[in-house]
Amino acid sequence: MKAYKKIMNGLAEIEKLAVSVLLSFVTVITFVNVVVRYCSDGQFAWTEELVINLFVLLIMMGCGLCAREGSLISLSLVFDRLNVAGKKVFVAIITVVNTVFWVFLLNTGWQKVMTQMANGKRTFSLNVPEWMFTIFLPIGAVLLIVHTIEFCIDVMHGDAACVKPQEEE
Repeated sequence: MKAYKKIMNGLAEIEKLAVSVLLSFVTVITFVNVVVRYCSDGQFAWTEELVINLFVLLIMMGCGLCAREGSLISLSLVFDRLNVAGKKVFVAIITVVNTVFWVFLLNTGWQKVMTQMANGKRTFSLNVPEWMFTIFLPIGAVLLIVHTIEFCIDVMHGDAACVKPQEEE
């Protein structure tokens, strides 16, 4: 179990670093584009295309990290009122439902990537293959699957903060 947690913590750290770098990059290029628009009659058309597509990756990675903490899969109105055994059952059910959805998302995204690769369609501004941005959807779905299952395992082993008994003051 220790090796598993070490691997998952390492993956999460890589994701957090990637999210931080990407968000900083998106902020800088958006700011530069605003300055260019303000100071001249032109703009960098490619920034909008890049920012929108990078936001898809940022959102998917962020959702994966939230799933790791159980932030995506609990209805606190119900979840907080359950005892430890009830929380475990609830998380197991939600994990199955969410994982089915993430697998559907992965499959749909992958089919879209394959179609775009076959068609050879390219983006308008950057003129790169569209699949290079669409691949962010299946990558995010894989991260969501991994972290959703990770949270379920943590809950079942009693390692998640949400199932540990609260200390009395």
